[in-house]
Amino acid sequence: MKLSNTVLVVLVSLLTLCVALAATNPTMTQYGRFLDTQLTKALARMNPEEANSQQKIMRDILTTQGKKGIDSLTRSNTVRRDYGLFSIFTTRVFQVEVAVVGVGAHFIPLDSQEELIKKLGRLML
Repeated sequence: MKLSNTVLVVLVSLLTLCVALAATNPTMTQYGRFLDTQLTKALARMNPEEANSQQKIMRDILTTQGKKGIDSLTRSNTVRRDYGLFSIFTTRVFQVEVAVVGVGAHFIPLDSQEELIKKLGRLML
């Protein structure tokens, strides 16, 4: 059976895409950095004047110790389902669940970006 050049090009392209996705499948460390960035955005959106004293203390702790806190929360409360070409990360902390698809070294929240920031904001309260 002869395969046309077009079919071969399509097959080689698909194989190349699969190899690239597998090579850039995000790790837990990369997911931790993503959450850290999103947490920073959520902190920036919080109005310090409206926060009560406990919220201010929590905000100060997360601002100064954010990386360590995110790492500990990520490692102990995240399930990574690795499908080879992409991963689904699900983090559940204090009755708040965040689900994110990691593909090609990028993260795509299953909720909208605004909803993700709101959820992360709830974690800080």
